[in-house]
Amino acid sequence: MDYDLVVTLVRHGLTLENTHKKYIGWSNPSLSFEGKKRLRPYNKQPDIVIGSDLLRAVETTAILFPACSYIPMASWRELHFGDWEEKTYEELKAVKEYRQWIENPFEKRPPNGESFSDFSERIWHAWDATIEYAIKEKSKHIGVVTHGGPLRLIASYFSQSNSFWDTSFIYGEGFSMKFTYEQAKERGACISYSAVRLMESENG
Repeated sequence: MDYDLVVTLVRHGLTLENTHKKYIGWSNPSLSFEGKKRLRPYNKQPDIVIGSDLLRAVETTAILFPACSYIPMASWRELHFGDWEEKTYEELKAVKEYRQWIENPFEKRPPNGESFSDFSERIWHAWDATIEYAIKEKSKHIGVVTHGGPLRLIASYFSQSNSFWDTSFIYGEGFSMKFTYEQAKERGACISYSAVRLMESENG
């Protein structure tokens, strides 16, 4: 089947907070030195890149897609972890509400944070707005630079994975999908799904 649109979705590069295993949903750190060092430009530059307005996504885009304009959208942000932002599992493991959330993250909400249902609704709104823009501009290839949670949500839907947790992406990697415009707009099955590697190998 012929396709009209390639959508390449990528997780931002590594931050020091990621290295320390902190929750940084809406927190706004920069990429670490190592995070920047390990990224390399993608050999298939999109027509445009849309993604999270947080600094780690903006900086990742500048490295991966240097020839592209970037449209930041707050709706492509990670889940908001509320009172648990910038804290670690070790700091939270004794907190009753945190243990309840770990056991049932799809029903429980972090204090002053975002529920999974609200997060999902926001991400699908971001998807719809991104696809509408691609169709309006007649784009053939659009990039999205976002976070681990949004990538899991989108991948589990389009790859028909059994669970949200079945798919994970390391920093600086993601996946590409091919669609007709109508399939992308209607969130129909993609024509193809493939992994994207955008990091240097461990040996160089």
